[in-house]
Amino acid sequence: MKCNLCESEENELIWDKTRFEENNILKCKKCNLVFLEIKKTKKEMEDFYRDDYRKVDELPEQTPEELFNDPVTRNDCKERIEFIKKRYGDIKGKKILEIGSSSGYFLEVMKNEGANVSGIELTKSYSDFSKNLGFKVYTEPIEDLGIKDEFDLVVTFHTMEHVYCPMSVIKSINSSLKEDGKFLGEVPNQDDWRISKFNNETIKRFHYDPNHYYYYSPKTLRKYLEKCNFTDINLETVERYNSLVQFNRILGGEYNKENYEEVLKKDIFAKEDDDLRLPTNDSVQMEFNRMFGKEVNKYLMGNCLRWTCTKDKSS
Repeated sequence: MKCNLCESEENELIWDKTRFEENNILKCKKCNLVFLEIKKTKKEMEDFYRDDYRKVDELPEQTPEELFNDPVTRNDCKERIEFIKKRYGDIKGKKILEIGSSSGYFLEVMKNEGANVSGIELTKSYSDFSKNLGFKVYTEPIEDLGIKDEFDLVVTFHTMEHVYCPMSVIKSINSSLKEDGKFLGEVPNQDDWRISKFNNETIKRFHYDPNHYYYYSPKTLRKYLEKCNFTDINLETVERYNSLVQFNRILGGEYNKENYEEVLKKDIFAKEDDDLRLPTNDSVQMEFNRMFGKEVNKYLMGNCLRWTCTKDKSS
């Protein structure tokens, strides 16, 4: 495969599994971008997301309404609106596009803050649900819409790892922004301490998702944004999972090769009380996560990678 970031055709195999199946994970020898060996065409991928993505065995089965009301969704959106308000400021009256708007809960959150919101969502049942809530939702990829100089802010959370051609998507986002418009978002972090510090099969299988086509590090994400004419790039990381519990599982041997399938199913299909993405009532765990997350962010090694950047005036 040709690297989407630097176009080099020299890559190396770094892992041959994704969660419950065999898949090749490659790394570009020139720029270090990590990516899945993609076997679908762009159209096949888009058709998959429209009709089949939410039905795959690796994901919990949820209706659009269930996802809209899911406690993980709501907790994530609470964290994300605080991130936007902290890094961007007041969004009242701002025209905002969310790429990967799912069933529309974050559109609702931003609307309640006074923003004029639109979404892009390929999965038909989810886009239909959010349209029925009164939101404007595009059902084609942004690179096919031809939007120019329209939005004050574009946001995307855990979507850029799913796209066929990140370079094309990010360039289209730049075009869709007004002068000095901002682009903010979040993706899984390839430099996450769990994957970069522990040679553990269960951790690797969980990290490498068969529906994630690109795995961004701070270095490769910055290169993408720079190549697509963004400036004022700021990167940070956050811990989306309970780090203390995962430390215990890694060091205590629970995450071992023999029981990876059992552990993955428990975490991926977690019940609300067991979901490591939700805040715990344990004050020690909460304090540990706060301190640990702050420390790993110094090295950009948290679980999730966030960015803020500005459209270059010359673009």
